[in-house]
Amino acid sequence: MRIELTVTEAVEIARATGGLPPFVRSVIGEGDDVRVVADLREVPDPPSALRLAARLVPVVRATLHVESVVAGTAVLAVEANAAGLPAHKLLGFVEAPVQRALRSRGLPPQAVRVLPELRVAVDVQALLGGVLEHTFPGFQLTELAYAEGSLRLDGRL
Repeated sequence: MRIELTVTEAVEIARATGGLPPFVRSVIGEGDDVRVVADLREVPDPPSALRLAARLVPVVRATLHVESVVAGTAVLAVEANAAGLPAHKLLGFVEAPVQRALRSRGLPPQAVRVLPELRVAVDVQALLGGVLEHTFPGFQLTELAYAEGSLRLDGRL
C-alpha cells in the first residue's frame, strides 16, 4: 500500500492529531526542503537560555533538508536563522521542549532527537504510527521517502 501526502496535508494531519507542537507556526514544502517557522515565545517551559533568546529574537525560520530515510526515521539537516542571524545553536535547547510536547500528547518523546552537526532525527514511523494504525489497522510502514514537497509512505497491512 502506498500513501502520498503533500507537506500541507501531513501538517494538517499532525495538527488534527495533536502531533504538532504549538510553537510551530508554519510548515511549507519547497522542492526537496521543508521550511518551518517557530515562535520561541510559545515553547512551553523553555530552558533559561531559550527564554532569553526568545526575548531577543522570538521567531526562528529553519530550512530542513532530508538527507536520508532509514527504517522509518528521517535525518534532516537544519539551517536556522532568527532576525537574519544564525540560530543553529538554539537547536539543542529546543530538543527537551519538543520531547515534552510529544510526551504530553501520548507520543514517544525519543521520536525527535538532535544529532551532532546540525542534524535532527525524526522517527516518522513512531509519530505517524498511531494515526496510520487507527486509519489502517495493522498498517506497518516499510519505506518512507520525501521529494519535491511530497511524503511517500509505503507499507503493508
